[in-house]
Amino acid sequence: MAKSAIGRADFDAGNRHAAAGDWRGAIESFDLCLARNPKDWQALANRANAWLRLDDTARALDDYLAAAALNPESANLKSNLAVLLKELGELELACKLLEEALASEPGHVDAWSNLGVVRQHQLRYQDAIACFLKAIELDGLTPARCNNLGNVCTSALLLDDAIAVLRGGLEMAPDDANLQFSLSIALLLAGRYAEAWPLYEARWRCILAPRHVGPLWTGTPLEGRTLLLWAEQGLGDSLQMARFLPRIRAEHRDARILLACPETFHRLFAQFDGIELTPSDASPAYDCQLPLMSLPGLLGATLDTLPTETYLRKPDFEATALPGMSGRPRVGVVWESGRWGVGIADAWRQHKSVPPALFAELCRMPGMDFFALQPGALPAALQGLVAQPRIGDFADTAALAAQMDLVICVDTAILHLAGAMGRPTWALLRAESAPFFLADAATAPWYPSVRLWRQPAPGDWETVVRDVARQLAAQQTF
Repeated sequence: MAKSAIGRADFDAGNRHAAAGDWRGAIESFDLCLARNPKDWQALANRANAWLRLDDTARALDDYLAAAALNPESANLKSNLAVLLKELGELELACKLLEEALASEPGHVDAWSNLGVVRQHQLRYQDAIACFLKAIELDGLTPARCNNLGNVCTSALLLDDAIAVLRGGLEMAPDDANLQFSLSIALLLAGRYAEAWPLYEARWRCILAPRHVGPLWTGTPLEGRTLLLWAEQGLGDSLQMARFLPRIRAEHRDARILLACPETFHRLFAQFDGIELTPSDASPAYDCQLPLMSLPGLLGATLDTLPTETYLRKPDFEATALPGMSGRPRVGVVWESGRWGVGIADAWRQHKSVPPALFAELCRMPGMDFFALQPGALPAALQGLVAQPRIGDFADTAALAAQMDLVICVDTAILHLAGAMGRPTWALLRAESAPFFLADAATAPWYPSVRLWRQPAPGDWETVVRDVARQLAAQQTF
């Protein structure tokens, strides 16, 4: 049914608002269209797009489904609905819709790009690369397509290809923050730190919003001024960057140095002399500030100059008494990387975790006692195999880690804690690695005491667990 002149004007206004990034305005215009004609599937689809941009997935899903019911053959609708399903973590359904869209319209460029993103989340990296290349074949290179292709090449550890593709994107769009940040990750994995650090600052223009504002510290002498350093990302990042605190304290003796970080670190970080600790959400007065993850770039850290000595010690209090002190080797274990969200927002962290039923195979090793170094209830598969001491904060965790002969953990904060303390640690890594563990290093560059066990293929924890179990059985001292 053709739109009336008034309906067309509202529809066009909605599209103008959307093009300008005014998603609320777009929704108001599409509301007017739908008030006149509730069966306007195009207005429903475009309103769904706007809801999705506002992260209102429930309303977006309702509108997409209503539009699809009115026009079930639309490849555009299937492609856009698949994007939402991907965000909800429904990867198989998203894949099915995109394949249907491409069966009817093989030249649908967005469907090829969206299928590539879904394949990447399914850990099917070569298939994802093929999808992105098809989109480029059909409609040419764009900065966004370079970013998609570069990112999946990084996940597949095709780092030379990733760097070349992302640099090619930056030739088209030199100020594109997504491309700059993506390139920084590929360069970090390749160990090319000097090139990576300036690009890593692009995170503030694409994926993060600063918690503190004001003059950034540029590394110049502080001369009695107050510097605020602040935790910006995960707990492990704060533990990793804490290595630089003694250096800053020593080089700026007359400065007041504040560290805003989660209170779970406060007892542990009290060992850093001359560093005043404050909660993450505090608003202290300061003269200049810097997020913690900007420190290595500011200080010119490279693989050759990284400070790798132990920089966290056992807390100065009596540790939690451990059950089963039998004289057998004590192994601290961490099988889960934690959860930050729902749907696809948490997918990468889930991929970093080992299923408890599989991890339990390690904890059945005879002649050893196993202790959970992560808080929370033990999964059923680990009950009876792993003791669970009380953990209140990271000082408690550090006191426990100090009593372990070995720590076996996935890529999470406790890996950084154990490495910072110099404890013998076996880290279980995804095939995709992680920015600060390089593509194929045998030990962690930032933590000499950490041995890296890598998946041979994406998602293959079985091989990792089997190899670690074999080594545990053969090695009684660590």
